[in-house]
Parts: sequence; C-alpha cells; structure tokens
Amino acid sequence: MESLPLKIATPEYGPRRLTVELTNICNLHCSYCLRDEDALYHQPANFLPVDLFARVIKDAREFMNIEQVMFTGGEPTLHPGFGKILAVVAAEKLKCSFVTNGWHFDRIWPLILEHRETITHVSFSLDGATAESHDRWRGEGSFARLVRAFSRCWARQVPFNAKVGIRRDTVPQLEQITLFVARMGAAGISFAHIMPTSTDIAELSALTLEERADAEREIAMLRRILKLRISIDVGYYNPYPTAPCSALAGISGNLNYRGELSLCCNLSGFRGANGEEDVVADLKREEFQRALPRLQDLAATQAENRVRMLEGLAAAGTKADLANGSPCLFCLDSFGKTPWSAVANASTERSLPVLQ
Repeated sequence: MESLPLKIATPEYGPRRLTVELTNICNLHCSYCLRDEDALYHQPANFLPVDLFARVIKDAREFMNIEQVMFTGGEPTLHPGFGKILAVVAAEKLKCSFVTNGWHFDRIWPLILEHRETITHVSFSLDGATAESHDRWRGEGSFARLVRAFSRCWARQVPFNAKVGIRRDTVPQLEQITLFVARMGAAGISFAHIMPTSTDIAELSALTLEERADAEREIAMLRRILKLRISIDVGYYNPYPTAPCSALAGISGNLNYRGELSLCCNLSGFRGANGEEDVVADLKREEFQRALPRLQDLAATQAENRVRMLEGLAAAGTKADLANGSPCLFCLDSFGKTPWSAVANASTERSLPVLQ
C-alpha cells in the first residue's frame, strides 16, 4: 500500500505569512539541526534589528498581504528585544507564533501574557515522550522545562503545539509521543522528516522511502483516532504536481537574521550548503516591495521546475524516488544545499556530535 501525505489532495497552505529568523544562535546543540553549525555556535551572536523588522513587516503587510508572522531561529526567545518584536506585530494588527525549545519559557512568559491577543499559538520542539528520550538530544533538564511550559500554557489557555522530528529513534515512539502531547493539552502536533545535513545524519536518522511510508501511515492512523490536529509539515513523499507548500504556492517567504529575503525557512542557513540561490534580496539595502517580485518569480520557477521533472519521470514510466518525490529534498538538491551527498570522499564531511 502506497503512503500519501496527510495534506496532499487539497494542500492547506495556511494564511499568507512571513517566517522570520530572529537570531542565529541557540542555547542547545541538537546534532540533527538544519541550521549551519558555524552560524549557531562559532560566529558572534546576531539579532535581527527591531527597526528593520518593523519596516519589513509593515511593507509585507501592505504589498504581500500577509496575515501572520512565524518566528524561528536559532532560538527566537533569545532575542533581547523579543517583547519589542511582539509589540511591532501587535501594532500592525497581525498575528504571530513562534517555535521554541522551551528552555527560557519562564522568562518570556510575562511577554506572552502581555501579547496574548497577538500570539495564535506556541510551538515547542519535542524529541520524545520521556525525559530520557528527549534529554538525550537536548540536555539534562530540557524535558522538565518543556513540561512546565506545557502546563503554563494549558492553565492559561494559550494554545500550543508540539513539533516532532521523524527519525529512526522516534518512529517506535510515534503513538507514545502523540498520546503524551494530547494528555498535556496540546492543540496539535506536527511531524517533520529529518533533513539530511551530512552522511552521518542521513544514515543514522533519516528514513528510506519505504520507512517513511510506514511512518506516515502510522501518523495518518493516529490522526483518524485522536481528536488532535496532526500533520506532516516537512519531508513527506508527494509525487503530485500541485504546489506542495506555501513557499512554492507563492504565499509565504522567509526573512533571515541578516535581514535577507529568501524562499523558505527550511532552506535558509542550511548546514553545509553550497551557496544561497534561495536568497533574493538584502532588505537592509533594498525595499521589500522591490524585492517581492523576485521572490514570487523564484517560487513560480521552482514550482515549474518540479512539475517539469515529475512530468519527465512520468513520460519515461519511472516512479519518482525519494530525492525527487519529496518536495523538500528536491528543493535542497536544486539549491545546492547538500553538496556532501555527491562527494565520495567521506573525509571532507563534517561529523556532528550527539548530545548525550
């Protein structure tokens, strides 16, 4: 039986939005993270200037008609002006959400309550349903802080989601993790296949096409059983020509911590990437409205390239493999984000540590 993505027949792109990387740094060190190692831990900390963010968001609302802002990083709550950032969103009468590892949640909790009407939900990264499985990747004490954050949100009726990576170690726990999240009172859970950032990560954590099919069937079954919003957001197999995501549908974009406008947050600052062809403008030097047509053209061109590839395979009577059938992996390859995959000399690859 062939597995199909949960949102394949009628793609749900969500509201028009801009994803914003508030910083390049993170307080945790997850070996599977798709962000560039040097940017996260070896370069000086960089934070998106609040005044630049305010200008871009105002223009994005006017010229792109965005309705929401989604904050990522690094760890977005480390931005020293996080409260000011939320105030900008509120002033523009927009909504926002953010992804966090939960480590600093107690510190930012007053800001969340202050801007309760602006924040639609909080998404927490989760690596397991127990302290042992979660802290193996994120360090001792991470799970306890996360549970405390879940409880805070539930008690004050702040909607929250869990974001879970589909890896070899989490596949046996899919039901356990989903039940744990439901019992904690989450509004939903979104799964994402681990993006291949090195040969080690690809071999140790990423699933084959057949293994992904099994995992996606399990997630689809959980979705039928539980009264919980469940989705697969990244890396799924989708050999259909319809634009598979908001980026290729042209209704979203990404602003990185350097103030550059790019196509997708999953391509941005990708670990070990060769080039940044997904970046269309430096908004520190250029107005958003002048850069927007290039973003739209890039999205349309990439969507067309994907359709042409799929049509070529169909004409040859060839089924799309994982590299072509997964829209995310197709884009990673198209934009030169995984040069290591074509390099035979393993000594040139970077081995990433696993936090025990």
